Amino acid sequence: MSDNPQTTHFGYREVSEPEKTQLVGQVFDSVATRYDLMNDLMSGGLHRIWKAFAIQVAGARPGERVLDVAAGTGDLSRALAARVGHQGLVVASDINGAMLGLGRDRLIDSGSESVTAVQADAERLPFPDNAFDLVTIGFGLRNVTHKDRALASFWRVLKPGGRCLVLEFSKPHSRLLSRLYDAYS
Repeated sequence: MSDNPQTTHFGYREVSEPEKTQLVGQVFDSVATRYDLMNDLMSGGLHRIWKAFAIQVAGARPGERVLDVAAGTGDLSRALAARVGHQGLVVASDINGAMLGLGRDRLIDSGSESVTAVQADAERLPFPDNAFDLVTIGFGLRNVTHKDRALASFWRVLKPGGRCLVLEFSKPHSRLLSRLYDAYS
């Protein structure tokens, strides 16, 4: 975390908060159509296994209302929709219009009828309090400028007793593992 409240990290660089928002937007605008391939190459396909595990752990049930934040190309949203069925609802949200549009199109093509796409900022979710049984975010929290605001927004829209699942990379504390992780990522 940055020591200066007006700056934040973008990769290994320190940038202003507005610059980070712009840089993240540019990255996702430029990679939207190649995003899944890029993830496959960078993770050796492991991201698919991690996401399948996350879906199992999330425990979405028929009829539940689910919010998938930073939904991107919609792979988590699609799997969650299969779990909640026609009685449930999955809202796929993303701040980036290019990613959300691609994800929405893929969800429509796959026949996921219980998914609605909403362009939204994770830090200021435009949903009422206590609206969702489950909130998920897969590999998106790192792109949020104010993680604390995003998490507060997640808690606000969760129903009492609801679940929040954050799937994200972390930095190992071991020097050796940290070097291996840096080389990998």
